[in-house]
Amino acid sequence: MKCLTQDQLIAYTEDRLSAVNTQKLESHLDHCTFCQKQLEQWVDYMQETADAYWENPLSEDLDRKIIGTLSPYPVRVLNRVTTIPNTSLWKKRSITIMKRMTFAAAALTIVVSSGMLISPTFASYVNAAFTSEPIDKKADPAASVNNPILQKHIDPGIKQAAQNGFAKKVLASATDQGVTFTIKEVMADPLRISMVASLTDQNGKPLDIFWQNMFDSSDQDPIFTIRDKQGNILQPARPIDSGKEETAHNPNEDWDSIRNTDGFLFLNRELRSYFDDLTKIPDELVVEFDVKKMGDTKGSWKVSVPVDMKKAKTATKTYDINKSYTTPQGLKLDVKQVTFAPSAVEMIIDRSNTEGNAKKDYSYELINDKGAILGAWDSKNMLGRASKQNNVINRLKWRNTLQMENGARDYHYFQPIDQSNTITFKLGSVYTEEAAAFRAVLDLARLEKEAITEEDQGDLFTFKKFVKDPNRVVDVPGFDDGVYSFKPDGTPIKLEGYQLAFKGELGENTAPMAMVSYYWSVTDEKGKKYDDIQYFIDRTDYQNGRATFEGSLFVQNIEPLPKQLIITASKRMVEHRNIDWEVPILRGK
Repeated sequence: MKCLTQDQLIAYTEDRLSAVNTQKLESHLDHCTFCQKQLEQWVDYMQETADAYWENPLSEDLDRKIIGTLSPYPVRVLNRVTTIPNTSLWKKRSITIMKRMTFAAAALTIVVSSGMLISPTFASYVNAAFTSEPIDKKADPAASVNNPILQKHIDPGIKQAAQNGFAKKVLASATDQGVTFTIKEVMADPLRISMVASLTDQNGKPLDIFWQNMFDSSDQDPIFTIRDKQGNILQPARPIDSGKEETAHNPNEDWDSIRNTDGFLFLNRELRSYFDDLTKIPDELVVEFDVKKMGDTKGSWKVSVPVDMKKAKTATKTYDINKSYTTPQGLKLDVKQVTFAPSAVEMIIDRSNTEGNAKKDYSYELINDKGAILGAWDSKNMLGRASKQNNVINRLKWRNTLQMENGARDYHYFQPIDQSNTITFKLGSVYTEEAAAFRAVLDLARLEKEAITEEDQGDLFTFKKFVKDPNRVVDVPGFDDGVYSFKPDGTPIKLEGYQLAFKGELGENTAPMAMVSYYWSVTDEKGKKYDDIQYFIDRTDYQNGRATFEGSLFVQNIEPLPKQLIITASKRMVEHRNIDWEVPILRGK
């Protein structure tokens, strides 16, 4: 089966495929990492859109009234497993059908207006009409576009920048093996760049190719190169993602791709990592494409795209803040700078520990003079529903951390905020790593008969024998319940081991972070430690300041089966709420 179109992925998330086509699609997903990434990005977008539109919760009564008018379409949600070093395998059990018609979970972005229910997210895909351009032209100087394709982008910031005249027409193409690769438009400001690409056959018909090699972890040849006007290749700084082990870097993975229903491919990446000082950005950049494979077709497609930065640079405003504060928990924060660009807002914050080396994190809000939230940042380790993030650009991959001599520098990105607002930075919670004494002795014979619950500082964890979910709809032929790895040709290999189901109910002061797998250690009654462990978080919920979650634990290479599994944790994350510190960011107009 060839790679999936976005139409197929959307139909899959809405559960509109037949049983046969669903099985075929899931079988393909089981071994295609590229399509897994596409599905994951689409689910990220749905969640981001829901969070962006529903800043204020509706009353339960209004919720019920609106939900009662909707058809009960189930939504397939890709639940990502907790990050495990050197583990990026697709697990069939990670997809579940969720009949959850709450707005954030369904991500159907319903807007109530004059008694009408409108879904602008999906309407933009259904109603968008794009114009085709000739593809046999050489690169022309960038020109403004009256009705830019980028105006139909799913990202609100890129869409707004295109609407405000920052999209440029650039017809640059290359043809080989009967396939023509064309760059049609570009939008760039000092923070990020977005391009519209198309692939067509000899008759000008769009091709259904997803460029798997763009994200192939074994492909270390760069497809994209950015140069200055003098031809010097620009090299970005590498962000440090705390909590993840450093692995070999695929030079193409920093580019994000989104395919729309008309076959256009939106290519996006941040530009900030190339320049430690935005004033150093040249007036013109050149993006070069060197593609050697389109799907299964090998060839050579080289395209050079000029990018005029002058207009966007003029429209970008940076304000130095340089206000610092040390919290009672020993976390020092220095709010350095804010930048307003046509497509995004960037906050730069330095942080360091003044007490010990324990992990610390934080949340904050950007509010106007009336207290309305314009944007909010939260630790990316927070469980989905517990996260306070608001108006954040989740698709931008440069939203991590650069290590510095005495700490780290955080880069946070928000969708555009009106500069006429009076904007204040308000610190929210501080998260600290503190001591724990969790210990669960699990007698495997006893687990066959009953669940075992253990508690530490208000955190309850219940363990039980893993059994197949009787309500599970996904059932790909050839796969029973278990954990699989895959050969390079996509052939599945079932891993042998022991599966253990668990449920966590966190205490009031415990930060609802996906840190369980990081802190847990598993041994048997003889002291043997098991390192080949994978953790899966299948369901999460967050109510009244407390989080619950369910998942499973897979212990590989456990034969012969021990009498006991002993799970311990010496650390946990604690949330300290409502830290009182504010900083003026912008006075407004």
